[in-house]
Amino acid sequence: MDTDWKTLRAELPEDVRARLDEKRGTRRLGKALAEVRKSMNATQNDVAARAAMTQNTVSKIENAEDVLVSSIVRYMHSIGGGVELVLKTPDGKAKRIDFDPEIYVK
Repeated sequence: MDTDWKTLRAELPEDVRARLDEKRGTRRLGKALAEVRKSMNATQNDVAARAAMTQNTVSKIENAEDVLVSSIVRYMHSIGGGVELVLKTPDGKAKRIDFDPEIYVK
């Protein structure tokens, strides 16, 4: 199948595209990071200072469509959290990778 996602999406009914867009918005990683930060009573400035980045960078992470794993690790470790990545294969197997803060946070 050589059809790209944009072409397939364009052929979907408008209501289906709207539902997909809504789901995409709720799954955004940056939004989840901001929610975790707020639940920890931390500001963007708090994260920035602890992660050795600017507040502007923290804001960009929270609003980005695509974020580097290293940025996520620094962000989460700055508020005392951690990051675990789960790689899932089509046959249902999963491999968990835990990102050690000693390696990624300077």
